Amino acid sequence: MKRNRKGFALLAVFWIALLLGILALNYATTARLNAEAARNRRLGAEHDYLLRSAVAKGYHEYLKYRANRSLLAKKEEVEELSGQTLELWYPRYEPWECDIEGIKVGVKIVGEAGKFKLNGLKVERWRRIVETCGVVDEEARDGIVDSILDWVDGDSLHRLNGAESDYYEEQGLDYGCKNREIDVVNELLLIKGVTYALYAGSDGHPGLIDLLSPYGRDDRVDINSCAPAAFALVEDLPQDVINEIVAYRSATPITKLAELSELVPPDYFSLLNQYFTVADSQYVSISAAESGRDGEAGNWYRQVFAVNDKR
Repeated sequence: MKRNRKGFALLAVFWIALLLGILALNYATTARLNAEAARNRRLGAEHDYLLRSAVAKGYHEYLKYRANRSLLAKKEEVEELSGQTLELWYPRYEPWECDIEGIKVGVKIVGEAGKFKLNGLKVERWRRIVETCGVVDEEARDGIVDSILDWVDGDSLHRLNGAESDYYEEQGLDYGCKNREIDVVNELLLIKGVTYALYAGSDGHPGLIDLLSPYGRDDRVDINSCAPAAFALVEDLPQDVINEIVAYRSATPITKLAELSELVPPDYFSLLNQYFTVADSQYVSISAAESGRDGEAGNWYRQVFAVNDKR
């Protein structure tokens, strides 16, 4: 009987020890996960503030450029007199590099005039944009363009290849045509025929996001701020010519298209004039990302600023 009691006591101690061990392990695991979560939150906050600081620096540099841009025309003279390099961060698609708290950061200062205005574009311009983004079939292209125009017009009348609210209802969607202007670029993804590949770009084609903005221009876009992909608007423009244009504007702002006459063959130069110009923007987009991450758009922290014309 005593032996049985001792066996039961030993078994009870074993189970209690096992239970306490499990509780301790669970507590240790929870503590470790909470510590890891806190560390991740801290790193995330630090990264967020890093990019916010970089955007603030970019805006400061942009204001400095606007106040002193006349000096760029006599850059060599200014540098000779001052004995210092004149560095003004003018708007261009290619990022400027800087160091913040020992971390290399790329900062883009891009005028929204480097894109076409989402609202008010003429039908032919819409067609050319959709073609450039890879939709070469005429029926598919016209279906997308008519659907976009039906989305923004104020009536319920179908264009020949378009779509009004009844189409979206038939698809089981919980929305119909907006019948107002488009407010943000990704709203295009709601419209019949606009796929993510068309929106973001694929197979070497630009996406609608590369060419369109609510704050863009009605006709020709700024050649300094446009994405390199936008040069696909000039059909068959050689890639080496595009590379030369990008290299040129990375070194100095293009002040007039005539500066490119030696870079762009005559056959393409008149086409370039149809889509591009040199223009100031009423809005400027400033983005920041850690250097080395600029291949992924999701890594860019972006803010849009209204430009004060009095500056």
